[in-house]
Amino acid sequence: MIDIRFGFLFPWTFRLVALIALIGAFGIFPTYLIWSLVLFLASVFVLVASEGTEFDTRNNRYREYSVYFFLKTGTFNPCPPIEKIYITKGKESQIMHTAHTNHSSTFESTVHNGYLKFSSGEKIHLLRTKNKENLLEILAPLSEGLKVEIVDHS
Repeated sequence: MIDIRFGFLFPWTFRLVALIALIGAFGIFPTYLIWSLVLFLASVFVLVASEGTEFDTRNNRYREYSVYFFLKTGTFNPCPPIEKIYITKGKESQIMHTAHTNHSSTFESTVHNGYLKFSSGEKIHLLRTKNKENLLEILAPLSEGLKVEIVDHS
């Protein structure tokens, strides 16, 4: 099995609030047992929820999955012939506004995306990172397992 984890399902702001709520759940534990348990479970749900793609090279199948409470969901599909694994380069931008003013700043960064393309033309977005060498390192076991080369379009 080759597992490529894409990332978390929730943005960092939700995970930060969940972490604070987790600490709060321990704080209210002696007084409010049930509410503490509910807050704890909700926080753990947000903190561990993630998504990715898994390839079973033995049985020639794959699945795109989501993880909730450490359990993977998603069905395996037969893997059609693979044309290539490729990397593209793109820009990611974020606009930040200041409070009570009309000023804003735009932050741009370059990201590298890894895709898998089947011979039917279907594409699967595998991974997005800011570091191209990291992306190549993560995609190398998949390339070896599927016996497909990585093409760099960046």
